[in-house]
Amino acid sequence: MSEVDASVTRDSGPGLTARLFQSREVGAILAVFVLVVLGSFIRSDVFLSIDNLLGIVRNTAITAIIGYGMTMLMVSGEFDLSVGSLMAVCGALVATLYTGGYPIVFVVLLVLLFAALYGLFQGLMITKLGLPSLIVTIGTLTLLRGVNLVILRGQTATIPDDIYPTLLFAIGGVVDLGLNSGLVDRFPLQIVWTVVFLILGYYVLNKTAFGYRSMFTGGNQESARRTGIKTDHVKIINFMLVALLAAFAGMGQLAFTQAVSPSTGSGVELIVIASVVIGGTNLFGGKGSMPGTFLGALVFALTQNILVLAGLGVRLFQVFTGIFIIAAVLIEVLSRDLRIEYFTEEYFSPLRSIATDTRSFFEYVRSDVQGIDEPLIFAAVGALIWAVVTLVVMGAVDAIFGWDFSFIIVTPGVASIGTLPLMALMITAGLLLLTGVFLHASLKVIGTRRDFDTTLQGVIYSFAPAVLLFVPVLLMGWNFVLPVILGAVAIIALPILYLLYASTQVLHEINGRDAALAVGATVVLWGLVAVYTITQLAAVS
Repeated sequence: MSEVDASVTRDSGPGLTARLFQSREVGAILAVFVLVVLGSFIRSDVFLSIDNLLGIVRNTAITAIIGYGMTMLMVSGEFDLSVGSLMAVCGALVATLYTGGYPIVFVVLLVLLFAALYGLFQGLMITKLGLPSLIVTIGTLTLLRGVNLVILRGQTATIPDDIYPTLLFAIGGVVDLGLNSGLVDRFPLQIVWTVVFLILGYYVLNKTAFGYRSMFTGGNQESARRTGIKTDHVKIINFMLVALLAAFAGMGQLAFTQAVSPSTGSGVELIVIASVVIGGTNLFGGKGSMPGTFLGALVFALTQNILVLAGLGVRLFQVFTGIFIIAAVLIEVLSRDLRIEYFTEEYFSPLRSIATDTRSFFEYVRSDVQGIDEPLIFAAVGALIWAVVTLVVMGAVDAIFGWDFSFIIVTPGVASIGTLPLMALMITAGLLLLTGVFLHASLKVIGTRRDFDTTLQGVIYSFAPAVLLFVPVLLMGWNFVLPVILGAVAIIALPILYLLYASTQVLHEINGRDAALAVGATVVLWGLVAVYTITQLAAVS
């Protein structure tokens, strides 16, 4: 009880910035802001048009509507990977049954009943038999994908205009306003349903006993059970809820496109789960946000739209999906107690100490730093800084001078926003890991008694100057002559070598000679790697 009171006291008076960073929706809010600015920069005339903005919101409909149900399910501690396949099957059932002569009201009710029973079946399998939702829903995903093929017989089913039913139109049609105003002439009804379900979902999650029971179940199932909450019932109802919303989304998509194919719904489940996580729902249950889920869906709709406007189609959409999922998990971890001081404590304070009093800093690491969590945060922030600086300088120079930039798979444009940070993290991680392995192997020969984590701590902090990697990366991208590039690399490498020497001597408690030998052996091993790499590249060229 005292912990709860302390938490309330601590958070009782945060400022606006602190409240923003502590909100569950912070990742989605920042992502939407950045994407809107980016879209305005790329093609403001098209991006900011009313028709385009309405199209973006409509494109959130499928993801958001299913996402509201997924939010409830994930809050209660489970998830469902079969929602995309279920959405396709429900659309296929409506299309084939209705065109087969059955009344649309009967067909819609029958499909909703099927979805509810399907959700009940999954819920019972997982709660009563104790099967993991991952395995069960992967199985049902595959099963429903096959069922969809059987229903459609491998072909696309369509609903002709002359028999297009009013009920289906109300679920996902487009209203012709007939205003001829030049602003908005056609309005997709899926936007209305997206907002309606958002309001209902918010009310259920935050204002009803069932919402609180779901959060309690996902937060601590055993405690919830002891207080009398029927946790199995809560999860089963949420499985039924997400199934019903997937069915409704499938019918809405059918109403909008008037067609359903064997590939309909493919990959939807991953985008839905990613949107929910980006929106602030805890991966392990207990906390969630309906507005956050809508914002998460908006992130993906904006990304697709911007990629099209940038002339990239959707080739990189899966890349961005993966990046957004990883970023969402990082935000989920960091935002639990995020403050502006967090970055100064975890990055800038160590950086200042390394620069001003190197040996005292590594003495502090040896005595007070446990594990590699803090060093990894330090390395990640440094990698992101040099990636962002590279993006800004690359974009500015490209816009002002028109210099061609090409670094491996990175070129100026919207794609670089996703690929360069990912590459920066991979390059940094590779440098740190190989250096750690080489240095620790050398130290083992010398006779160190410290473990690999200790070596890795020293290596990570010693690579603090690697934040300047944007300099050689930019020079390589602009095709500067090799001596200039190597000079930039040397300027960064020299302080790194000194820091490696100092950290090795302090953390492993060895004399200066042995530390110099270990670092020297590491340099030799890196030289062999460089020679081998250059040889292979020369052979290819």
